[in-house]
Amino acid sequence: MSAQHLDGAVLLTDRSIEAVRFAVRVTIAARQRNGQRVPAEIAELARELSVYGQQDTTAENVGNSGTQADWISTQEAARMLGISERQARRLAPELGGTLHAGRWLIDRAAVTNYLQNRTAA
Repeated sequence: MSAQHLDGAVLLTDRSIEAVRFAVRVTIAARQRNGQRVPAEIAELARELSVYGQQDTTAENVGNSGTQADWISTQEAARMLGISERQARRLAPELGGTLHAGRWLIDRAAVTNYLQNRTAA
């Protein structure tokens, strides 16, 4: 593992990023499975560690995300969309879902937007 301590920060590289990403996914999945709220700090860390979240950060976008993802299961997404859970799993990557501990988690807003776009067409 590779981690470098900087002034007030820790720079993670290589396998350290994967280890932290795994720990965050397990934490989120366990809290949701147990009906507990996912702390904003953990959700933000998950976003920053996501494949699409790895980018240089500017002073303007630090701490200004404004929204917190409300992750739901494929079962809940299927119920909202009126489709089978199997179809919801197939749709999860298209909706920006993330695989956590072998289970898909999808942002509720993405499912709502998909539903609105589907019914509008």
